[in-house]
Amino acid sequence: MKRLVLGTLLISCVLMIAGCGSLKTMQKKHNTVRYQISPNPMETTGDKVIVTINGNIPKNYFQKNAVVYLQPVLTWETGEVTLSPMNLKGQKVDGNGKTIEKSAGGRFMYKDTVAYRQGMECAVLTLNPVAYKSKKVNEANATRSEALENQGALELGNVKIAQGVNSTSNRVDLKGDLSIASSNYNTKSDEIMKSDIYFTVNMSNLNWNNTLNKKLETQRSINNMKSYIVNNQVPRQIYVNAWASPEGEESFNIGLSKQRAETTMKVVDNMLTDALTERAKAENVKKSDIDKYVQDAKKDVVITSNAKGEDWDNFIKLVEGSSLKEKNTVINVVKSQPDKVRREQEIRNMSVVFHQIEEDILPTLRRGEIAFNFSGVQKTDQELAKMALTNPDNLTYDELMYAASLSHNYAVKLQIYNSVTERFPSQWEGWNNAGAVALYLNQLDDSKKYLETADKLSPNNGTIENNLGLLSLALRDNDAASNYINKSIENGNEQAKANSAIVSIKQGDYEKASEQLQERKCTYNLALIQLLTGNTGNAIRTLDCCVDQTAEVNYLRAVCYARLDDVPGLVKNLRAACEMEPAYKYQAKNDVEFKRYQSEIDFQNIINN
Repeated sequence: MKRLVLGTLLISCVLMIAGCGSLKTMQKKHNTVRYQISPNPMETTGDKVIVTINGNIPKNYFQKNAVVYLQPVLTWETGEVTLSPMNLKGQKVDGNGKTIEKSAGGRFMYKDTVAYRQGMECAVLTLNPVAYKSKKVNEANATRSEALENQGALELGNVKIAQGVNSTSNRVDLKGDLSIASSNYNTKSDEIMKSDIYFTVNMSNLNWNNTLNKKLETQRSINNMKSYIVNNQVPRQIYVNAWASPEGEESFNIGLSKQRAETTMKVVDNMLTDALTERAKAENVKKSDIDKYVQDAKKDVVITSNAKGEDWDNFIKLVEGSSLKEKNTVINVVKSQPDKVRREQEIRNMSVVFHQIEEDILPTLRRGEIAFNFSGVQKTDQELAKMALTNPDNLTYDELMYAASLSHNYAVKLQIYNSVTERFPSQWEGWNNAGAVALYLNQLDDSKKYLETADKLSPNNGTIENNLGLLSLALRDNDAASNYINKSIENGNEQAKANSAIVSIKQGDYEKASEQLQERKCTYNLALIQLLTGNTGNAIRTLDCCVDQTAEVNYLRAVCYARLDDVPGLVKNLRAACEMEPAYKYQAKNDVEFKRYQSEIDFQNIINN
C-alpha cells in the first residue's frame, strides 16, 4: 500500500515537472514567436489609434494543453493604456480563444482601438504573455493578474512590438468656418448728390480750366449742388474725399491728397456760404441777420473730410474697364507686387501701355469728391470702433454689431459682442457671435455658455448649430458634432457643408471628406486629406496656394517633403513653422514623420535652437 501511494505521488510529481517544463520551454523559446504591428509605426485614424498585431507561432512551440493570455500595453511619458485581452489555446483546450496546433503552429491577428491622447507620439507598445495549463479557457481570467493566479502560470517574456504613433491625421484644422450673424447696419449714407473736381498732376490748387473740369463741366455740377441747397434741402452731412494718382513717391502723394482735401473743403465752404445766403434772402431774413443765419445753418451740417492717398483701387477698376491690350498684365503686377515703388516701375517699363495709362486713366484719379447725405448724420467707422470700446451705451444694437465686424482683433470683437449681450440680451445674434469668437480664441467654456444661450433664444437655427458643431469638435465629441452640423445643413447653413468634412476626417472617412471638400480649393484640410490618401504632390500644391501661410501650413508641408524624402524642402518648411510657432520644435522632435531625419544637422539645428 505504501508503495502504491509513493508511486502515485512520484507519477504526479513527474507529470507536474513535465507540465511545468513544457511551459518553461515555451518561455525559453518565446523569442521564436513573431509579433508584427501593422502599420508600423502605429497611426491615428481620426481620434483613434487602431492597434493591429499579426502573430506567427512556429511549429512544435505551442503545447496542446496550454493557454496563453495576451494583453498589450501602450505606454508613453505621461500615460498608459492597457488594451483588451486575447486568449490563444492549444488543440486540447476547450472554450473561447484562437486555437494553435502544436505540430503546424499557426497565425493569429489581434486588433483593438484606443482613443488618441496627446503625447502618444512617443508611445511604446509592449506585450508580456502569460502561459498556463488548463483543460478549458477560464473566462474569469479577464485581467493579467487573474491569469497569473492559475497554477504553474509563467510570464513568457516582455516583448517590445512597436514604438511611436503617427498622429498626422489628427492635425485637422478644427476651427472650420464659423457662422457670424451679420449686422443690419446701413454702411452707405443716402447720398443723392455727388460731384468730383479734378486737379493737375502734382498740384492741389483749383483750376476750373483743367481739361477734365472743362470736359465734365465740373463747375456746372457744383452750381447744381448749390442750387439744390437754395431751392430744396440743406444736407445733414457732407463727405469730402481726395486722392492722388498712384505715381511718384508715396509720402508725397499722401501729402498731396491732404492738400487737395483742404482745397475741396474750401469749395464746400464757399458753396454753403453762397447757397445759405441766397436761401436766407428767399426766406426774407433781415439783411442784418443773414450772417448769423448762415453760420447757424452751417453748424447743423457735419462735414467729414478724408485724404485717401494713392487711389490704387480705382486704378484697377479703370484698367479692368479699359481697352488696354495688356490690362491683365498690369492688373497682375498691381495685385502681386506689394512694394508700391517696384509696382509703379514695372508698369512704367511697359512704355507703350504706360503712355496710354498716363493719358486716359491717371488724370481721372487726381480728384476731390463732394457727396451730400440728406438722411441724417452717420458716424464714421473710426468713431464707431472707438465708441464700441469706450462708450458702448451710446450706440444702437446695429451700430455695435457693425463695430465688432470692423476689428480684426478677436479679443476686441469679443469685448464688443459682450456689450451686445449685456445691453440686448434677447438678441440671439450677439450671443452667437460671442460664442463663435470665444471658440476661435479657444475659450471653450465661455463659448459653450454663449452658444447654448443663443440656441435657447433661437432653436433650430442653422447658424448657431454650425458653431455648436465646431465647439463639439473642439471638445472631442464627434458624435455631437456630426449631429449639430447635419442639422445645420438641413436648416440651410452654407458653412456647415464645408465643416462636415472635418467630421468625416475625425471619423476616419477620408474618401467622404475628399468629396465634401471638392469645391474648397487651396484649403488646409483639403491638403491634409490629399496627404492622408497618398496624393502628396497635390497636397504640397494645395498648401502652396493657401492664402494664409501659417505655421500650421508650413509644418504640414514639411511632413509632405519628409514623405517624399526631400530633405531641403523638409528643412525649409520646418524652419519656417518653428520660427512662426516655437512649440513646433517639440512636436517635430517626437514626430515619427521625421524619424529618419533626426540625425540630420539641419534638423537638429532647427529643433534645438
